Formats: sequence, structure tokens, C-alpha cells
Amino acid sequence: MTAFRSSLLVITMLFSLSALAQKDTIIINRGKTIYTKVDTFKIGNDPSSIERIIVIKGDSLIGNKTDSFVLKTDKIVMGKTTILTKTDTVGGKQQKTVEISVSGEGLGEMIEKQIDFFTNRDKKPGKKVEGFDLFKTEKLVEGFDLFKTEKKKELKNVENFWWVLDLGFSGYNDQSNYALARTTGFVAPNIGKDQLKLNMTGSRNVNLWILMQRVNLAKHMLNLKYGVGLEMNNYRFAQENLQFQKNPTAIYLGMVEYNKVKLAADYITVPMMLNLNTSPEKSNGLRLSAGVSAGFLYSSRFKTKEGGDIDKLRSDFDLEPFKLSWVGELGLGPITLYSSFAMNNMWNKGLDMRPYNVGIRLGARPEKAKTKTITATKKPSSFNWSEKL
Repeated sequence: MTAFRSSLLVITMLFSLSALAQKDTIIINRGKTIYTKVDTFKIGNDPSSIERIIVIKGDSLIGNKTDSFVLKTDKIVMGKTTILTKTDTVGGKQQKTVEISVSGEGLGEMIEKQIDFFTNRDKKPGKKVEGFDLFKTEKLVEGFDLFKTEKKKELKNVENFWWVLDLGFSGYNDQSNYALARTTGFVAPNIGKDQLKLNMTGSRNVNLWILMQRVNLAKHMLNLKYGVGLEMNNYRFAQENLQFQKNPTAIYLGMVEYNKVKLAADYITVPMMLNLNTSPEKSNGLRLSAGVSAGFLYSSRFKTKEGGDIDKLRSDFDLEPFKLSWVGELGLGPITLYSSFAMNNMWNKGLDMRPYNVGIRLGARPEKAKTKTITATKKPSSFNWSEKL
């Protein structure tokens, strides 16, 4: 009777049985039901009345030696991820299928959605697709991670800053020998250090840097910074009746007192500095720069203003055409201060004055590091999913 029941079970499973996964129950035609619990199948019409117990080992169902089963099933559950493998014998050939579901949704469908999203050029990375975000480091679906993602802060090795503006004050350190200057006729007998003192609030420095460039040297903390621009200096004198003469240059006191008396000297300047950035991944860290600059005098003039009348006298006034300076920057957060101290005399003869500039720099603030998401999987041109292995 036992052999008859076994033969009947084999014939039934080979020809007329259809196995359907319904949670933890597989229904077999003719009223037979296989109840699954842990790693055993209980075959019978009722769980309390067991006709046969089959132990699962690997992906096979092992029964008695005389039994022959063509249905092999293995089920693995990890969190919300379920992997079910089935092997069926059809026409003498084995066919293995794998069913994977995550939170009740088939893996194949989920992968197709993600591949469609990943290969669709019209969609931007980072957009959520039906409960799953490919480019987030946290998993929205437990137990499922199709693409390994990594976020990395990216900095430019070369950074350009266009049209940087400096606003500050111009001054000079007067080391002139006025006794010698008087004997040569460069200054009048009544001209001395007091007569060439500056009105510091009215002595302005405006620099317009057409381009400043920063090049990474070491881990974006040590950089080379250089540029090219226009350096414009206005020296306003406190002595309001001061006069300049050209060809030959002479400085003397006139009869008329003016509202403003200025000497302007403009240079084309190229600075070069070493830059230290303590927080390269942020834009609000401490920044230090130090170096040198070389300038060429392209324009100079003496300007007086009386009421609404402005007079300009253009000449080089024996100014030194080249200027070499120590330059520096100090930046913290959005604020950047600059300074410039000339190494050489601003005059070609007659006087000895070393100019300097200090002020605030608008622009040339390093950009904040941009976060870039990197995926370990290359972008496929096409993808076909099949649940059959």
C-alpha cells in the first residue's frame, strides 16, 4: 500500500500536478497539500495527519530511497528579501528558475525600473523612482542594493576668477632727502616732507584684475595664484596749493588753493603668490597668500579741482616706469583683505618714496567643493532581464 501511494505521488507530480507558490503553501491537485515549516515539507490533507515528512537539504527534496521527486525547491528569507529557487524536469531536461522579491515586489521588475532610470538621459541622477533612490547612500528598501554608491567631494585643480575688484587706500613711505632735491631743482625751496603729506582718506586705490587663476599644488591646501590687471593709485595731497610742472619736472607752491590736489599713477600689474587654504573643501576657511608683483606704469597725471573746474596735466613726472612689490592676501569666510608694499622707489630721480596699498578684495573667493556621486557600475547601453538562469 505504501509503494502504491509513493508511485501515485510520483505519477501525480510528473503529469498532472501544478505547483503554485502561495505564501508558505504549495497546493497539489487531487486534494494533496504540502505544508512547509522551517526545513520540512509535511505532505497530507491535514497538518495533524501527516502521511510523509520530507527534509530539505540544499535545493533538493529527499524522501525514501524508493521515492522520486522532480520538484526541487529552496527558499531563503533575509529581512524583506525572499529568494526562491525551483528546479523542474520538463521533457527529461532540468529547468531552473529563480524568483526574488523585495517587500513583495519582484526583483526583475525593480531592476528594469532602475536600469530604465539609469539609462534615461532625460532624467537627472538623484531623482526618486517609486520608492527607491539609486543615488542615495541609505537604502529605501531593506536588503536590496543594486548599485554600490559613493559620495566624493570634488575640487577643481585650476580655478579662474574673472573681473576681481579691489577697493582700498594708497600711501607711501617718504624717505626723501629734500636738501638734495632742492639743490637739483626738483622741488622748490619751500617744499619739504610736510608739504607732500597725503590726505589718507582721499588717497584711493582701485584695482581691477581681469583674471586671477588658482592652480592646485598639493591637496588643494597649497596653491599657486597669479593674475593680470590694472592697478590705479590716486595720491591726494594735504597741501592744497601744491603745483606740478613737467619738462623738466618741478614741484612748488602756487598762489591758488584748490579743493583737491592729486597725483595719479596707474600700472599694468602681474601678481604671483603662494596660497595656503586651511579648509579647501569649504569656502569659509582661513586663506593666506604671499608673493610678489611686477607693474608697468602706463598712465600718470596731476589733477586739481577748484569748484566745478578740473584741470589735468599729463606727464610721467620722472616716475619710475617699473614697480616691484611684495603682495599678500588674508581671507576668512566671505572677507578677503589685500596689501601691496613696493620694494623700489616710485620716482626715477629727485625724491625717494615707497608706495603701498591696503584694502578689501571683492571676488576671488574659492568655490565650495561640489559633491559628486560615483557608482561602481558603468552605465549600460542596454539591459535585458530574464528570471531564468
